[in-house]
Amino acid sequence: MLTNYKHLKEWLSDLKESTLAFLYKIQDQDFYHYSLTGDLFSSSIKWGLGNAVFAAKIYYMLGDIDTDRSNKIARFIKSFQNEQGYIHDPLVEQKSKLRRYVNAFRSKHFANFFNEQTRRAETRQAYAALICLNHKPDIPFLRIPYKKNHITRYIKKLNWNQPWGACSHISHLLFFLKQNNVLFNIHQDSTDNLITYVIDSVNNKFRQSDGSWYSSSSNMPHYEKVNAAMKMMTGFDAVNWYEFGKEKELIDLCLMAINEGHACNHFNVICVLYHCSKNTNYRKNDIHNYCIRQLEYFKEYYWTETGGFSFLKGHANRNYYGAILTKGLEEPDIHGTVLFLWGITLISKILKMNEYVNLTKPVT
Repeated sequence: MLTNYKHLKEWLSDLKESTLAFLYKIQDQDFYHYSLTGDLFSSSIKWGLGNAVFAAKIYYMLGDIDTDRSNKIARFIKSFQNEQGYIHDPLVEQKSKLRRYVNAFRSKHFANFFNEQTRRAETRQAYAALICLNHKPDIPFLRIPYKKNHITRYIKKLNWNQPWGACSHISHLLFFLKQNNVLFNIHQDSTDNLITYVIDSVNNKFRQSDGSWYSSSSNMPHYEKVNAAMKMMTGFDAVNWYEFGKEKELIDLCLMAINEGHACNHFNVICVLYHCSKNTNYRKNDIHNYCIRQLEYFKEYYWTETGGFSFLKGHANRNYYGAILTKGLEEPDIHGTVLFLWGITLISKILKMNEYVNLTKPVT
């Protein structure tokens, strides 16, 4: 597919080495910085869970995890787990407090007022990173519903007018139902039934004709619908649910979406296209052309001299789960790097270009 794109082939061929060099630059013993030089907090205080999670996933995608590195990162991640099973960053919780309160009162949705949803999301990503490292948490995360009426209540409490968040927490629920079973043998007899119940409940109430999941009364741009669908794809992937349907509608939606802004938006379209294209050849050439254009666009976020990508074009991200963590300098960050590398991994599968870049899709 890249016969006429010599510059892309050369860049992709060098990507592993340059990314490993970037990780080396941001590593401080067992700690990984969020950005290259602009972090507002040092490694001497308790924080950096997300950074370590991203590092684990990057090493996994690159196929460069040895036993010593795996043990060190896993030990650091597990140091954030509390007796309730949450694995979350106390600094992020503290520094995001004001924004959480403001968002809750503005939206009149208070599910994350006390950081519950963010802690759940961080725990899910920590679990996924540990699995990439061939480790598991010390104790299971059981603060999810295991009865059908409780699952129904969980789904209804989500804000389906902001489906990115709602679908994210459906994805977390599916992930924990599955992994608590796999890792800790919890509810072995009922897990598959509960997973089916979650998916059927969400599909029956919130699946729309364009393929995405959101409240029928909502009016939102295409990219927000794609972002919601991406979160559902990660949930389906977590439970090996591959027959999700409406692939053609989702492909049309993705190719209509305005793909501008930060790393998440770029990745989300690719993620949905990847999962849909595994089930159909619909608009195959359009998808391939789109993927090549995206590789060209991804390069604009890449930093040749240092390696790594920035979450925003031209400068590092400042905001992580509502907490301001960096100065937002003109440099790469680990968040942008994991997302763009993940996107390249999925593009490499769509375009079947392992001869240029051989990356492994991460657990998520």
